[in-house]
Amino acid sequence: MITLYDFPTTLASKSLSPYVWKVRFALNIKGIQHKTEWIELVDLEKRFKELGIPPSEIKADGTPFYSVPAIYDDSTNTRISDSPKIIEYLDRTYPDTPRIIAPGTSILNAAFDSGFLQAVHKLWPLLAPNIVANLEGESSNIYRGRLEGAMGMSIEQLKENKELQEKLWAAAEEALKAPTGWFRMSDGKVKAGPWIMGDKVSMADLTLASAIGFVMITAGEESEEWKKIDGWTEGLWSSLWERTRPYFKIY
Repeated sequence: MITLYDFPTTLASKSLSPYVWKVRFALNIKGIQHKTEWIELVDLEKRFKELGIPPSEIKADGTPFYSVPAIYDDSTNTRISDSPKIIEYLDRTYPDTPRIIAPGTSILNAAFDSGFLQAVHKLWPLLAPNIVANLEGESSNIYRGRLEGAMGMSIEQLKENKELQEKLWAAAEEALKAPTGWFRMSDGKVKAGPWIMGDKVSMADLTLASAIGFVMITAGEESEEWKKIDGWTEGLWSSLWERTRPYFKIY
C-alpha cells in the first residue's frame, strides 16, 4: 500500500496542491492502491523528519525544504518526495501499469511543465486569497505571509486595489495565450484530446490536469472567475478537465 502525504484545506475537494494532484492522478490512472495521510501545512517539516521522508529540495543556502507531495511505499520500504521523482518511481516499480513518462521525454516534459506553469502562476495572486481563507490556524497564517510577502501588501489591500486587480487579470489572460496556442489547429480552432500524445497518457497530461484542477478547485467550478478563464482558452480547459475528471478521486 502506498501512502500519499498531503495537507488539508476546507475547500470542497480538501486537496489543493497541483503537485500532489499530479501524483494522485498518476496513481489513479495506474490503478495503484493507495491512501492519503493528511498533515497540516505548518507541521509538514516536523512530521516528514519523523517519518524519514527526504526533503523536496535543498535551497541555495543549503537548507532542506520539506513539502508535498511525498509517498511511502510499504511494499518496497521506499520514501520519496517531489512529483517527478515519485512518478518516475511509479513507472519503474509498477511496469504493468500505464507508463506516464515515455522514454527520452524528460527534457521535453520539464520544458512543457515550466512553460505552462509559468503562465498559470500569473493567476496565483488572484486565487491565493481564497486559499488563505480555506486553510486553518497557523497554516493559514503561513500562506498569508507568502502571498503578502510576494505582493508587498496585505490581502485586504490587494482586494481593495481594483486597478491592480485589473492589471493582474490582464497579465494572466496574456500569459495564457501561448499555451492555448499549442492546441490550435491549422484552421485556427482549439482542439483537445483524447490525450496530448494520442491514445496514451503522458506527463504533459498530468501537468495540464493538475494545474487546471488547481485553478478550478480554488476559484470554484461555478464561479465567474473560472468561467472567465475557461473563456480565454475557448473552452479548452473545461474540455481537458472533463477528460481527467474520472481520475479526480481521493483515497
